[in-house]
Amino acid sequence: MEEVTVKTYVKGIYCIQCPEIIISGLLQTRGVIDADVAYFQSLVTVTFDPEIISEEKILQLLNEMEYEPIPRRPTVSEQIASRIGYLFRGKNKTGEEQR
Repeated sequence: MEEVTVKTYVKGIYCIQCPEIIISGLLQTRGVIDADVAYFQSLVTVTFDPEIISEEKILQLLNEMEYEPIPRRPTVSEQIASRIGYLFRGKNKTGEEQR
């Protein structure tokens, strides 16, 4: 089995639960072997079997989970805006009410 690793920065990581949500969602996907998230860098690393799933599909899955892949590390202002934006929406990504 061939393994390929892809790394991508994402927008939308605003709380300590976000990496758990991303990792859990990816690991439930057929073909994904391993997943990791560097919280402070907003960097997602995914190891996968390219015979089962493509890099494009992994990026699409991240986008569907509302973590938009971007080609560079988010700026500090983008990270702050992401965190503030979710506070004003009233619910976090797991659907629980914000306090």
